[in-house]
Amino acid sequence: MVADRIAPDARRWLAIALGAAALAGLVLAVATPVPPDRAALVLRLGRPVRVINGRGAGEAGLALRLPLIEQVVWLDRRLMTVTVDNAAITTRDGQPLTIDAYATWRVTDPARFYQALGTPDHAAEPLRAILASVLRQTLARGTMSGALALARGDGNAALRAAFDRELAGYGARVTDLRLSRVALPDGAPLDAALARMSANAEADAAATAEEGHRNAEGIRAEAQARAGDIYAASFGKDPQFYDFYRAMQSYDATFAQKGSRTTIVLSPDNAYLRQFRGN
Repeated sequence: MVADRIAPDARRWLAIALGAAALAGLVLAVATPVPPDRAALVLRLGRPVRVINGRGAGEAGLALRLPLIEQVVWLDRRLMTVTVDNAAITTRDGQPLTIDAYATWRVTDPARFYQALGTPDHAAEPLRAILASVLRQTLARGTMSGALALARGDGNAALRAAFDRELAGYGARVTDLRLSRVALPDGAPLDAALARMSANAEADAAATAEEGHRNAEGIRAEAQARAGDIYAASFGKDPQFYDFYRAMQSYDATFAQKGSRTTIVLSPDNAYLRQFRGN
């Protein structure tokens, strides 16, 4: 009697356990948890049909799919990095350079990104080729000094915007782009090129200074001619005062000489002294 009572209970619990396992398997086959740092792209027969957590916070949850018909592809929503090493670039002034660069980016449109490049892991090489192309096109329009300025961080916004425009068509966005190394090809020291650039800059400065000196001489000559005209006009208006003024200039030049011990003896009827006596 006891065995008869236990057997039905065991069979019932076994049936419940099997049912729970089947239900759990069905749930796992239909619903997949989506973490906040990843986007779930649901494909139906290989074509994207919906995205879970494609835009960020608040969209994480469960990715529901139809078993056997739909599948889930995961795309990382975190910042990722693409690098370019030893890119050969020739600047507008004919200087060959070797460039290392890196950019940080993230997926913004999972469906478009997957259709164009696949998952981020598989997209590394295409993104590297796109970044190298942007570097060549942008730096080829500039000079070596401009490339060195970019390496220092000056003007990176334009370079970053150029790469961002390219990635926008692939469903991604660039957050930063920097040149980590700018060098001449092997065998040509960068110091020599910098010294040549410095020499050119000094030559330009010398030429500018010489031109400024010539302009100053011209201005000075013009001013002296103008002063002569003014003196001549004043002489014509009051010859006596002009003679007096020239005499004072002569005395000033004589007495103002540093260390001068010149002595001038004037007669009592000297015109200069008469002016101060009110005569």
